[in-house]
Amino acid sequence: MEFTYGQGGFQEGRKRFEGEIILSEHKLFIKNGADDITQTYIPLEKIERIKRSGNYADVFVRPSLAYRYVARIHGQKPKIAELVKDIVESRGLKKKFLIKEWVEVPE
Repeated sequence: MEFTYGQGGFQEGRKRFEGEIILSEHKLFIKNGADDITQTYIPLEKIERIKRSGNYADVFVRPSLAYRYVARIHGQKPKIAELVKDIVESRGLKKKFLIKEWVEVPE
């Protein structure tokens, strides 16, 4: 099952990609036409924090203990808000007080 969040972009360091923002059951990624852009795959279980501001969201990802990165997803403001809401619900992230930032709750 895949949900689309309109046209937007992905940026991580010097990598930039434009296309359709897709959220599937296990990953967030950008699709350009019929092809998935594999460099934009973000596993949902590896997301540790999300910070939203206007028409973009910074997604803090920790794929391993030794490596972390921040990916910026941008698009239309209402679509980005909906995307963040869906990720927060699926991951069970907790909202920080008075700011648009959600963090992983340690068990």
